[in-house]
Amino acid sequence: MAEADKKQSFWTTLPGILTGVAALLTAVTGLLVIAYPHGFAGGKENPPAAAGTAAGTMGAVSPATGSSPALTPSAPSHGQKATVLVTGKDGTQTTVFLNGFKHWFTDDALELKSGQSIPFDKIRSIDFLTVHEFQRDVRVTLTDGRILDGAIECGLSEDGFKGETDIGTFTISVVNLKRISFER
Repeated sequence: MAEADKKQSFWTTLPGILTGVAALLTAVTGLLVIAYPHGFAGGKENPPAAAGTAAGTMGAVSPATGSSPALTPSAPSHGQKATVLVTGKDGTQTTVFLNGFKHWFTDDALELKSGQSIPFDKIRSIDFLTVHEFQRDVRVTLTDGRILDGAIECGLSEDGFKGETDIGTFTISVVNLKRISFER
């Protein structure tokens, strides 16, 4: 009779075992939920390309090279989004995602005053040269290596470019541009 009066430990009973298993599953699930977004559990194979840093948007420039070291353009690697490197006339560089990069008025093309419209997918770079009354001279380098000289409208409300960076929307007017490079 003395043995029958002994109480079993809670953890050796069926409800105790089920409670322990449930606690263990909850803990493992919680760790996975925390670890997955940070890449520790196989999530986010390749994070998107950095689209600018505080140093880049503030205009920090390396004295040795004359360019922002954090924003040196490079070809996108596998899994990264294609980008556009926008350089202001003050040397500030901002990286914008290509898929949302637009001209304020003509969307996905550059329209020269000569009437020629050039889609962004055919452009390697645009250099912004002399500003004249309501127009700006440009030198457009195409993806096939050809170079076109021309002029675009400037000084109007729809004379700029816009796009998305990793931290938000970016806009710039034509009069404040030095160069746009399409990084594919």
